[in-house]
Amino acid sequence: MNEDRYLVRVEPSGTLLAVADGVGGEPGGELASSAAIEALSTRFFGASAELSRADALAAAMRDANDAVLGAAGESGQKGAASTLVAAAVSGDDAVVGNLGDSRAYLVRDSTIQRITADHSGVFPSSITRFVGDPNGVQPDVFVETLVPGDRLLLCSDGLTRHVPDEEIAAEVRSQDIEHAVNSLVDLAKERGGEDNITVVLYAARPRRLFADANLGLTDAILALLVVVVIAVAIAAVLFASGAYQTAP
Repeated sequence: MNEDRYLVRVEPSGTLLAVADGVGGEPGGELASSAAIEALSTRFFGASAELSRADALAAAMRDANDAVLGAAGESGQKGAASTLVAAAVSGDDAVVGNLGDSRAYLVRDSTIQRITADHSGVFPSSITRFVGDPNGVQPDVFVETLVPGDRLLLCSDGLTRHVPDEEIAAEVRSQDIEHAVNSLVDLAKERGGEDNITVVLYAARPRRLFADANLGLTDAILALLVVVVIAVAIAAVLFASGAYQTAP
C-alpha cells in the first residue's frame, strides 16, 4: 500500500512543497497523509497576509494535524498518523517545517545541509512528532536564504534509509533534476528499498537563464513518487509556474 503523498503547488505568492509519509503499522496511514497534504495546501494559501511565512507554515501544519484527527474520527481509523515536511519558497526565501522523520536538505555547490532534525523515538522507525497527534503538535520551523543554483530536496525515509547524505549531494549536484531524482530512487531500490520512496526536488532558478529568456517563470520543480510493494511504479512530473499536483 502506498502511504506517501506529496504536494507541489505554485501560486503568484510563492511555491509550497511537501511530503507526507503515513505511519506504517497504524491503520489509516494513507488517509492521514492525504488529509495532511490537502489541509496544509488549503490553509497555507488561505492564511492571513498579516502572518509571516514562517508563522503561516507552522499554523498550516497544526491545521493539518487537526484535519488528520478529524478524518480519522469520521472514518473510525483511530491512530491514523503521518510524518510531514514542507517548504514554502518565495523569491530567495525558503521556510521549512517538519514533524517526524521525513527530511529537507539544502544542496549548495559541493555541500549538503540537512535542514530538519528527525523526531525519532527510542525504538527503531518510531517517531515522537507526527500529524494525527491528539495532544497537538509544534513543528520545527527553519528559514533559509537560497542562492542561484541551490537545490532543495524533500523526501520520505524510504530514501534516507538506504542513501546517505553524501551520496544524495553527489547525485543532486552532478545532474539535472530529473536524472538526479531517478538516480536517487534507483540507488534506494538497488539497496533493498521496500518502503514507499518519495522525493521532491526544487532548483533555485539561475538568474541569467531566465533574464536571457525573458520568461515569467520563477521555479523549476521535479516531483517524483515511487511506490515499492511487489512491483515498482514510477511517476515523474516537471512543474513550472502555475502547476499544481498532489500524488494520486
